[in-house]
Amino acid sequence: MLRGRMVRAVAAAVAAVALSAALGRQEPWPPEGPPLPPAPRPLPEDRAPAAPAPPEEAAEPRPERPWHIGDDVRAKLARAASRYREHALRFTCIETVRAASYDEQEEASEESVRRYAYLLEREGSSETLREYRQAVRDDGTPKGREVRDEDPFPPAYAWVQMFDEFHQSYFAFRDLGERFEGYDWVREVEFLGALPFTDGKDIRQWSGTVLVDAMTWSPVEIRAVPSGQEARLRAVYARWSQAFNLFGFRLAPKPLIYSCFVQFGLRRDGLSFPTELRYDTRMAVSATRSVPRRASSRRYEDYRFFKTATVETPGAPVGR
Repeated sequence: MLRGRMVRAVAAAVAAVALSAALGRQEPWPPEGPPLPPAPRPLPEDRAPAAPAPPEEAAEPRPERPWHIGDDVRAKLARAASRYREHALRFTCIETVRAASYDEQEEASEESVRRYAYLLEREGSSETLREYRQAVRDDGTPKGREVRDEDPFPPAYAWVQMFDEFHQSYFAFRDLGERFEGYDWVREVEFLGALPFTDGKDIRQWSGTVLVDAMTWSPVEIRAVPSGQEARLRAVYARWSQAFNLFGFRLAPKPLIYSCFVQFGLRRDGLSFPTELRYDTRMAVSATRSVPRRASSRRYEDYRFFKTATVETPGAPVGR
């Protein structure tokens, strides 16, 4: 008799499920479980789903701009660069240098912060300009002797010389047009350095883009990498990856990647002056991946300008 009751209970449960399905409802099963969300309401009979939109035609690729800038643009850039020579020996500022090295976990393992009193001066009796630094106290006054900086990259002020009459012949330029960048109306110019990348200290070994103020023709922002870095990296990486591995160290030069960023955030006398300089060094560990190895950044603050009679030679390079 007990078996008969169980058969009847199962049959009743099956009939309830079948009935609820026929009525368009689904009761929860097992009964104590949470209810399922209701089915979506059907569309009205006079409203059918919209037909799919036809696929958009692929936009034609924009033609590549030629490596050329107009003579009028070139002349305006050269005049702005010549004005920088008048200000090279007319300012001092505070330079804050931050340097960090990264470990295998891509975390900064060593970091240092140093502050200097910074200015440019002539190198001996020549017209070549070089950077001069002194450590500063907490109140900003200089102390001690000159500090030499050996970072193997161009100084911040060297980048303003890109468009002077001397350096223009070492670059190919491509005018990328005008646009608004934030609140600045800028003109973007792509540049390609003519010298092969060796020590990286000369701006003529670098290529990238520069944004210049469309009114004053002074630089606003520069982004650069070593000229021919992609081809050089492929060759160096192939040699490094096939080199003999001795206790985890490969007997070949590391495939390093460099990048540069310069921002000119201070405006004065129709010119812009460097406020931030950053160089990043990364290492390629595969054909598609690189990891950070070192970062060097500099901030230039507390500019002080003064009047000094100075006559500069066009194209006088800036050295460290």
